[in-house]
Amino acid sequence: MHKLLIPFVFLLAGCGDKAITTQSIMEQFQQTGVTVTDIQTPDRSVKTPVPNSYKEHVTFVLSEVSPKGGQVFICEKKEYCDAIYAYFDALKAFAGPYLYQSKNGLIVAQLNSGLTPQTAEKLAAVVMKY
Repeated sequence: MHKLLIPFVFLLAGCGDKAITTQSIMEQFQQTGVTVTDIQTPDRSVKTPVPNSYKEHVTFVLSEVSPKGGQVFICEKKEYCDAIYAYFDALKAFAGPYLYQSKNGLIVAQLNSGLTPQTAEKLAAVVMKY
């Protein structure tokens, strides 16, 4: 009995959520058929009004609204992304309606307001899987 238990414990230890990265989100965005280009990691600045609580941040261009697109933030804790979401939510009149936070709270995506609702829904579906 003990011989079977030890390997089973190691198997369970290997089971867990794979770390979410901006790279994996960008790959999934592209798999929706939406053309995503010019993916960049902007320099982190303490002078920006955007909360600096994220782990990863990328900006990107979407062909439908080129040269504009959107940005994705990944956080280590939900409350860190909550602050980013709240910041952009307060700016919806300027930034537009396409703001999404994943179910687990660790991803925030802000997309250009010029997108069609259909394109925004495709990208939102990727974010909402988490």
